[in-house]
Amino acid sequence: MNALQIGTSAIAAGQRGLDLVGQNLANAATPGYHRQAVNLVSRVTGDVYGTGVAVASITRFTAQAVRTAILSNNSAQAAFSTRLDIRRQIERALGTTDGGIADQLNDFFNRIEQLSSRPDDTAARRPLIATAVELARQFNAAATDIDRLRNTISDQIPQAVEQLNDWASRIADLNIRISIREKTGDQANDLRDQRDQLIHDLAKLVDIKTVDQPYGVVNVMAAGAAIVVGEFANRFEVNTDPQGNWIITPVGSTQSVTFQSGRLGALLQEHNTEIPATRSRLDALVSALVNQVNAVHATGVPLSGPWTTTTGTVSALSATVPLDAAGLPFPIQTGHLTISVTDTSTNIRTSTTIPIDPATQSLNDLATALSSIPGLTASVHTPANTLQVDALPGFAFDFAAANADTAGLLPALGINGFFLGSTAAGIRVRSEIVANPNLLAAGTTPQPGDSTNLQRWAALRDVAVFGNRTFQGEYADQAAAVGADVQSLADRQTAQTNLMQALSAQEQAVIGVDMNEELVRLLDFQRMVQSASRYLSVVNSALDEIIDILR
Repeated sequence: MNALQIGTSAIAAGQRGLDLVGQNLANAATPGYHRQAVNLVSRVTGDVYGTGVAVASITRFTAQAVRTAILSNNSAQAAFSTRLDIRRQIERALGTTDGGIADQLNDFFNRIEQLSSRPDDTAARRPLIATAVELARQFNAAATDIDRLRNTISDQIPQAVEQLNDWASRIADLNIRISIREKTGDQANDLRDQRDQLIHDLAKLVDIKTVDQPYGVVNVMAAGAAIVVGEFANRFEVNTDPQGNWIITPVGSTQSVTFQSGRLGALLQEHNTEIPATRSRLDALVSALVNQVNAVHATGVPLSGPWTTTTGTVSALSATVPLDAAGLPFPIQTGHLTISVTDTSTNIRTSTTIPIDPATQSLNDLATALSSIPGLTASVHTPANTLQVDALPGFAFDFAAANADTAGLLPALGINGFFLGSTAAGIRVRSEIVANPNLLAAGTTPQPGDSTNLQRWAALRDVAVFGNRTFQGEYADQAAAVGADVQSLADRQTAQTNLMQALSAQEQAVIGVDMNEELVRLLDFQRMVQSASRYLSVVNSALDEIIDILR
């Protein structure tokens, strides 16, 4: 008699259906969960049909094409979001707001022009120097903020690689567990959900592609490298090159992997390429400013008159190698240096010009040439390898003759400069000038009303130093470039977010749990179990009556 089999199979199938509905309802808000449903078939026992109902399989709903698109766009969205956050911090570091570098640079040249009308006024010199000090401080702060940001990213990259290794290991482990179950004909739907969620998270970290294999196994690739192959997970390690850039390689390999997208790809791009480029451009601006300003200042004369001694502030790598190989911050050209020596007893001023060839002359050679000028002696301080020039008793000297330094030697050696340093992090105003504003070389003579050097300084405002851009134009262009990056990334992030929302909605329409639909199915399976129970009760009663008759 098949009646009992029919009834019990209906109760068992209904109970399985109730279990799955409960599972769906319980995980309606679980990230990565895929809705499941039982597939019922008429039960066949041997050649006998009509023996009840059986659960043939359990469907795990998927939208594979949409899932592939989501994984790809996950990487892009994470990259845009990461880079946007970093670029916004760079924008703030550059001080583009009111009172920032742009305003201070403009104020610096304004103060020079204002001082030109009364160059001998010590009180009027202090605002110029104070503005220069603040300008240098803001360059220092910008460099510090950018360097700190790069260091923060440097800390995050090894952590991201460790996260990559952890997720890869867990995906490989799930591959093993899924394949073991599915090789026996069982289904591993919940394990697939766990693995798909890990792959979803991994796609936010690096740009990946998945390849399905038999028995539910998935291989994961990224940037041409294997992340997971079956039950094996590749491990990656991080090292730095001589430039301080992070290099990622599979353990045991020297072949670097360049992730193109995802959060890790964005961190690598910013750390290795974008931030160094931003920092280098800022340094180039500061370097040109220091070089030009110091070149003018060195060829002027302070109110106190010509110097009796001066020492360079820039150290050469060696006093014996040619100047163009001495590691100086600014290039020295083939040209000449004119130095004027004044006999203080007669005020007779004699100018001497010495040729400069950086390809052949060393710092020692330069000191020898200067020492040959009557009234002067020069030497190289060791181990600092800085040049010192001294006037003999009764003499003083200056470099204020017309076109005195066509080689650019004075700023390269730090002779009588206004600024120290040659980078955004290192620029500052010479402490001697801050302490004594009268050391500022406003003119080319010590006459109180001489402002000829200040006029040359003021003219630097309009000099095209970077192509057709002035100092202010170069800074504005750099700030605008970062601002354009921010706007572009913000627009792309918004577009990517909208696309991801559309793709997620499309996928959820297939795999997501509809509470109303599940409640309807709940009632169906409830009635199925109730009806089967009543059916068995009736069958049981009928059997009892048959037995009573037979007695």
